[in-house]
Amino acid sequence: MNEGGPSLLSRNLWTKRTTRFLAILEHALQLLASQTGLESAEVELNRRLYWCLLEASRSLHPAEECAPSPECNNQPDPDDTVRARREAKRPDFQWMFLDRYESDPHRSSRQFVVECKRLGMPPRADWILNANYVEHGIWRFVAPEWSYAKRFASAAMVGYWQSMEGNEVLQEVNAAAKKRGITVVELRSEGWQAGKVIKLEHNLERSFPASLFLLRHYWVDIRT
Repeated sequence: MNEGGPSLLSRNLWTKRTTRFLAILEHALQLLASQTGLESAEVELNRRLYWCLLEASRSLHPAEECAPSPECNNQPDPDDTVRARREAKRPDFQWMFLDRYESDPHRSSRQFVVECKRLGMPPRADWILNANYVEHGIWRFVAPEWSYAKRFASAAMVGYWQSMEGNEVLQEVNAAAKKRGITVVELRSEGWQAGKVIKLEHNLERSFPASLFLLRHYWVDIRT
């Protein structure tokens, strides 16, 4: 067991990697937004995003491509002595990385998790997209039975923004977050920019490590 935590080299390497993953994600979302005839269903949008992620990885890092794994189960955690319930859960995307500077091989596997959800008007009375963004998205990074990105200090969510004005969407997302006792999602300094990927973020307190936890949000405007 590595009681002292990751080394400075390990932390710096992971910081560089997560920065790379986020750049690929943002570029991929811009590619997605430029496409026509996008489907409305989340599963089809995720599939389109996967191809954009591969294209973005090759464009930004041709010498060392970083392919994400779609719909891959949460990985085993070294602090769990038996198979945990969380291992049956499947984030939408994960980047896997082995840290050569981590002295404990059981802790050398790192994952950067991305969860995707639709945003906008409800398609039916019993399926409220903006509330689902919290209940079936953000909450999965907080609830122990899901424990997305367990042991890691950050992750990302994608919002497929399909309708409504941005401030209206954000207001409804934060109303649902408050019901769960989750800190509100805040716009980054760039604000609402037409044709750009909208970046938001907040810090979450969790009952398992790592906490505080930074969840970044990338909303792609695919309104018709």
